[in-house]
Parts: sequence; structure tokens; C-alpha cells
Amino acid sequence: MSTEPGDGPAPLKLESVTVPELVTVWLNTLEAFADLAVCLTATAWNTRSPCPGWTAGDVVAHVLALESDMHGVPVPDHEPDWASLPHVTNAFGRYTEVPVDWYRSKGRDVVLAELREIIEWRKQDLAGLPEDPTQIMDGPGGMQLPRARMIRTRILDTWMHEQDVRTAAAIPGDLGSDGAWVTAGQFLSGLPFVWGKAVGAPIGSSLQLAITGPGVEFERTVVVADDGRARFVAGHVHEPTLRMTSSWPMYASLSGGRMGAIADAQRGRVEFHGDFELSQRLIPALSITP
Repeated sequence: MSTEPGDGPAPLKLESVTVPELVTVWLNTLEAFADLAVCLTATAWNTRSPCPGWTAGDVVAHVLALESDMHGVPVPDHEPDWASLPHVTNAFGRYTEVPVDWYRSKGRDVVLAELREIIEWRKQDLAGLPEDPTQIMDGPGGMQLPRARMIRTRILDTWMHEQDVRTAAAIPGDLGSDGAWVTAGQFLSGLPFVWGKAVGAPIGSSLQLAITGPGVEFERTVVVADDGRARFVAGHVHEPTLRMTSSWPMYASLSGGRMGAIADAQRGRVEFHGDFELSQRLIPALSITP
């Protein structure tokens, strides 16, 4: 089978859209997150989430903090008790933890009110955003990315945190939203690197990925070409080196590096057929978010 870049499959839903369309998805994803947050009971607010060290309420505060940063609100002048926060292991973790820890003393009502307020401000910020997808855009924590990629990254982060809150509160849902499809596209875009470089699959080896829903369903195949780079190919490989079949929530948890996802996959929540050694290398390599 040819592995030339032009032979790739058709794009996923929302994989080829304009900046204004992406902005709409971003704002809708934020609104969905806020609608969920306001439904949380006090018990759910304080329930541990899949993010190490964070409750559902901490996750809400985190999303508020990142959007506040992008709006230009200074990070709180606050010094957490780092010794009591062993889940913080690097500089980016310290950056995200400062406002989360600061909001812990403010309470649920303050966080929810400020989340609604910042979403309204963000609507104004994003109105009339320049449409060039390649122009560099500033993000949280000093991050800079091309505009379309930055927006997709923020959609992914917000949608994943919505799922973190849903997991903590036992309120499943929103698995097939536009935000979910953008997230799937972001994870899928990293699959050639994962297979060819992180896993180190040999030349000629193929990975067939089947995501079975609910909400998001697709199949994609990547093959390592003679130059050592993996690429998407169209069509169906008759006998792939490895076939991975997963539900959409499980694949999202693995790709998002969520707590317990690797163990769940190794216990059989992901189905593999083919090279066992490569499957065991693939499971941890799928985590592509910080």
C-alpha cells in the first residue's frame, strides 16, 4: 500500500474549518462546561477528579484561571504550601496550581460567578478575531501557537476538563459535541508521531485504530514508511501489525493522560489484535497532553 502523504483519509468532522467556526466551538464548549459546573452538588464539587490532586471544583477553578489569563487578568499573588501538594512536579504544574489553590478558599459560589463573568469577557475578546489561522496567538502561561492550533488546544483542554468533572460527579454526557470532535482530531493528529517515534514501530509496520463511540466514531490507519516516518493511509490494511479498538471515552482518557487510564487499558478496556510487544509500548505512548 502506498504511504505518500496525498493518500491520506478524508478529514474528521471539524478537522478543516475556519477560525470563526473554531471560535464558535470554543465558546460553546466553555458554555457547556459552565452549565455543567453550576449543576454540581457540594459533594460532587469536592469529589476527586481524574486530574491528580484536584477535585471537580479545582478543575472548574482551573478552567476559569486559564481563560482569565488569556483575558489579561494577573495570576493571583499567592504562594501555596507546596509541601502539601505532591502532585505538582514541574514549572507548568506550579503555574496552574497557584490560582487553583487560591480559589480553594473562595468557595463554590465565587468560582461559578467568576466563570460566567470571564466567559462573557472572552466572547468580547474573541469577537472579530483575525481569521489568519497561521498567525501566532498568545495563550495561557506564555504559550504561543498558530491561531488555529491554539484555539483547537483550548477546545481540547476545556472539553477534557468537562469530562473530568463529569467523571467525578458521575454525570456522563457531551461525548459527541463539536468540542469532542475537535478533541478527537487533535489526538489523532499526533498518532503518526506516537506510532513511528514514541513507540518506535519498525519500517512497514501498520497500526489500525478503531474508535467505536459513543459520540465519536472513526477508523484510521498509520504505516511507517521507508524513511522511518509514520503516515496516515487511506483504505484498509488487510492484516495490520496491530489493531487497537477502543471506546471514545477510553481513547480520550489515554490520549489525555488521565489518572488510571493506562491501568484500565492494560486490564482489557482496550482491545488489541497483533503484536503484543508493540501494544504494550503503545498504551503509555498515546498520552500526548501535558
